[in-house]
Amino acid sequence: MKRVIACALLGLAGGPALALDAVPSPRAVIEAKFAAVNRHAVDEIADFYAPDTLVTASDFCAPRHGRAEVVRTYLAIFAAVPDIQATIDSIVTEGSDVAVRVTLRGQAGGHSFTLPIANFFTVRNGLITADRGFFDNSGRPCRP
Repeated sequence: MKRVIACALLGLAGGPALALDAVPSPRAVIEAKFAAVNRHAVDEIADFYAPDTLVTASDFCAPRHGRAEVVRTYLAIFAAVPDIQATIDSIVTEGSDVAVRVTLRGQAGGHSFTLPIANFFTVRNGLITADRGFFDNSGRPCRP
């Protein structure tokens, strides 16, 4: 329910207005998810994901599955980079697939950084069922 309300609120922020009983479009789900990321709203972020979601990233040793892993991932990100913000640079939707070019900005270890990411999402029935992120990991070892 939170995700439907959040997506509906996009209309108040200049985004597409949605009926509360409508399943939000894949694009609206992804835009609302990144808005929650910028608020560091971990539980709200997790609500956008299907219970059996698949999440991969360039720094993961293996795919992660489920909302608990989404929560673990975002808690770690926000702990490491407390001021992190995401800017959607471009977004393309085809059916249930959403490709997003996003830039993360923040400070870690006393240094500012900018990290471009290519994210590929699958959204079904208003929930993210797959989230595949690709970025330059600079050769660092993966994180289990």
